[in-house]
Amino acid sequence: MADALALVKMVSAARTDREPLVQATDLRRTYGDKAVVDGVSLSLAAGTVSGFLGANGAGKTTVIRVMLGLIRGEGRTTYLGRPLAEWRSPATVVGAVLGGVAGHPKRRVGAHLRMVAAGVGAPDSRVDELLDKVGLTAAAGARLGGLSLGMAQRLGIAQALLGDPPVLILDEPANGLDPHPSDGCATCCASSRRRGALFLFQAICSPRWSTWRTASWCCRAAK
Repeated sequence: MADALALVKMVSAARTDREPLVQATDLRRTYGDKAVVDGVSLSLAAGTVSGFLGANGAGKTTVIRVMLGLIRGEGRTTYLGRPLAEWRSPATVVGAVLGGVAGHPKRRVGAHLRMVAAGVGAPDSRVDELLDKVGLTAAAGARLGGLSLGMAQRLGIAQALLGDPPVLILDEPANGLDPHPSDGCATCCASSRRRGALFLFQAICSPRWSTWRTASWCCRAAK
């Protein structure tokens, strides 16, 4: 509870003082002698939408995974002044969608989200609210293994929003979505942005979500 209250106060202060929610400094990642990420630094403020744009293999997802600590790299990334691992409940600080949703293929959509919600301290009503907003209420009883690409993407977005985090990181957020659900998901995320949430996405080309971005970086593959 103390950690949650501290988070709310820090986000409020960041919005007022325009302090960065996310700060990445000199991020680097190599595979053998090839530098895939070479000295990336960025500072992201509350209520902004920023994106990495570039072709496949340009290193966009690698940057995101280094920022989240999912793969080892050089440099430092902080979220409201702390590395992500130092937060007691990381899912209430950062919500991330990295290619759909991970879970047992026989588990049902609603049960899966309720399990994740319990882990972040979110009520079942939050699950129902998000399923409705991303257009998956009718699919609550479907098994994860039977979801289409678009449905898995919508489920991933719902899962990322469960803890109502101030930072959302979305890898190809519109991938597999037809125009109507894409609008629904974007609207759902836009309401979080109005409350001060920060969005960082990556895409091969600028999707419709990018119409409300405030900054972007172009990535190119290392030679």
